Amino acid sequence: MIRMKKTIIFYFFLLASVFNANAQQDPQYSQYMFNTLVINPAYAGYKEVLNAGVLNRDQWLNIAGAPKTQSIILDGSFGNDEKIGLALSVVNDKLGLQGQTTAYLNYAYRLQVGANSRLALGLGVGVGQYTLNGGGATTDDPNDPSFSYGKSSFIVPDARVGVHYSNDRFYAGLSTTNLFSRAIDYSNATKNIVARQGRHFFLTAGYLIYVNDFLKFKPSFLIKEDTKGPTNLDINNFVLLGEKVWLGASYRTSVNLLNKSGVVGSIKSPDAIVGLVELFAGKGWRLGYAYDHTISSLQGNAGATHELSVGYTFGSKREVKILSPRYF
Repeated sequence: MIRMKKTIIFYFFLLASVFNANAQQDPQYSQYMFNTLVINPAYAGYKEVLNAGVLNRDQWLNIAGAPKTQSIILDGSFGNDEKIGLALSVVNDKLGLQGQTTAYLNYAYRLQVGANSRLALGLGVGVGQYTLNGGGATTDDPNDPSFSYGKSSFIVPDARVGVHYSNDRFYAGLSTTNLFSRAIDYSNATKNIVARQGRHFFLTAGYLIYVNDFLKFKPSFLIKEDTKGPTNLDINNFVLLGEKVWLGASYRTSVNLLNKSGVVGSIKSPDAIVGLVELFAGKGWRLGYAYDHTISSLQGNAGATHELSVGYTFGSKREVKILSPRYF
């Protein structure tokens, strides 16, 4: 028990000690609540089954060079009592001339902290490849040295860490990404053009309200923080119909959570309203779709944002301890 307490304290200390950031650049997702692994490595193996998922997001279709994101995730649980979670996550993100592809191996260890409660501690290590297509830029000076070299890229290591608590009705998670961002050498001219990856922090929680056998209600929230730009807040509300269909809506905005100085952008500004649906389509299959309607200053110019996901669960080797593992 003493060793377990020391481990928990270590993880919370590690999360707190890296609370510093430089930019808001991690990819945006609307369906993160259907697979929290994209923001928290402690979610690896949570469902205690072998799980695979792919996602494609096309943001602001009317804007040239707008963000486009694809992700692939494979995770499962192993060891005695399925306490160890392992996952591979690969994300490709493109914004204008800049692109990044990251790959992480994620490890999570789950501790039983109650009859139906678990606390997972997670660590992800990997690499990121960052590219800049300088030849695709339109400039006033064709000899601009910042864009005259064509396409370039560099590779850097990275790590992320997180904790995730859950029982049959409630969950909460805290995580941070881009832990090595301050250690990267950006002295090279090419690297100076590619924005430094800032540390990002994610705090999320949700609660399942059992209405009846057919209907369940799940409110949740996500706070995204980089300590430099506006704090982002997602407020989500979902209903589960007949254990087959999730229907939900999200409201995304920026809020004045911390007393920041020198923030670029509006501290309080609504961003989007999102409609979401996830279907359990046949044995093991999940199909998800999200539609983002922009309500920021880009409204009327940005166009629609579409996000599609497909997942497959390969089956459970034994009865899962958590009573409702797929609710979260």
